[in-house]
Amino acid sequence: MQREDAYVDFPPLREPSEIMDALLTDPPEIRWRVVRDLFQIKDSKDREVLIEMLQPRLEKIEDSRVKSRLVLALQALHRPPITKKGYFLVRHKGVYTQSALEQLEAPDQQRCMPHFLPVVDFHMHPKTPDLKLLSDLREAGVTHGVILATDTDPADVDHPEVRHQLKEAFSKASISHHTSFDSLLRHIKAGLHSPNTVTNQDVADWVKDYPDLLTGFGSINLSKDKAYVDQKLAELKRLKLKGIKFLPHAQFFNPSENEHMDRVFDFCRQTGKIILTHTGCGSGPFEILELSRNSNPVLWEPWMKKYPDVPVVLAHCGARSTVVPGIWLFETLQLGKKYPNVYADLSEVDWLMDREMVVQEIRKTIGFNRVLFASNYPLPLSTGGNLANIVKGIRANSNLTPKEKSKVLGQNAVHLLGLS
Repeated sequence: MQREDAYVDFPPLREPSEIMDALLTDPPEIRWRVVRDLFQIKDSKDREVLIEMLQPRLEKIEDSRVKSRLVLALQALHRPPITKKGYFLVRHKGVYTQSALEQLEAPDQQRCMPHFLPVVDFHMHPKTPDLKLLSDLREAGVTHGVILATDTDPADVDHPEVRHQLKEAFSKASISHHTSFDSLLRHIKAGLHSPNTVTNQDVADWVKDYPDLLTGFGSINLSKDKAYVDQKLAELKRLKLKGIKFLPHAQFFNPSENEHMDRVFDFCRQTGKIILTHTGCGSGPFEILELSRNSNPVLWEPWMKKYPDVPVVLAHCGARSTVVPGIWLFETLQLGKKYPNVYADLSEVDWLMDREMVVQEIRKTIGFNRVLFASNYPLPLSTGGNLANIVKGIRANSNLTPKEKSKVLGQNAVHLLGLS
């Protein structure tokens, strides 16, 4: 099978039978490895052959994780080959224009990297093909991205304790008067079982392929038992991931009460890992405030105080909510004022920088040494936006000083991640 010309220095694509074997027999935690290659197939006939081979297998697979991988594969095959005019993806190096590629390939030619200010996107989900992801970074002037795994499980909803908590919380919401609880559970399960979920292994694979451009954070579902959590901690260490992403509302745990917290924070202290947690309301059914209470940032305070040497990044500044924008922003800023190990990222809430009063409050509390640029990529694409415009918005912001812009866009993240 032929690969599109936009992909340089990649090994030959596998034969259809080998692709099928990998999709069916690879361990479930490997979801994207083969799928990423499928986006690069040039000939539509080759894609049709694979679709015909895969489609009949879909209904026969019992393991939902393997079935999700097949769904991902079929989605990739039904799309046209991923190219982006004027860009080439070089294996292990990144995206180049034609002129830059020629310079890269020129023998014995001395090449100097230009001096530039770093721009780091601290909150990205690698759910797009490599060429799309890396070209979007390049066009936006982003020099490094932090990519995140998501460890959620729809089976958690069937646990009696979780189900009881959800039912009690839902009963306090106004929507419960005209929506059934069973309907809510179906929506929650569907969101937790997204076919394009990214695993810890997936994140490690992306980072291995582009180590100079990406840093990886894994994820651990703390509603599971001790054996599961210990296994995931060992996995994060083995995969050399830099941090841990949590979603308390969708992983159904209260950070202030969870039995695994000491174990997790002690692990981070010993290994130098960073904690990044969702704060604010979630998406979909979790836009209902009562269902997102576990993502109130104040629930992390006992651990921020007990483990002052473990960095805790509060994603979305506690402000994410379409119903009550800025919902727990005040709590986030006050935590940042009290604890120097607390950071906040701007994913989905970069609009906060347009509010002069908010900017002034940040200066008085957490300060701009601990605010991190972030986009929640690829979410901006779903609303017609793009990463470049978000970066431009920060650069053009009249409420921030040039020094504050530099810190937010990259310098703070470079320091926190230990990037050279």
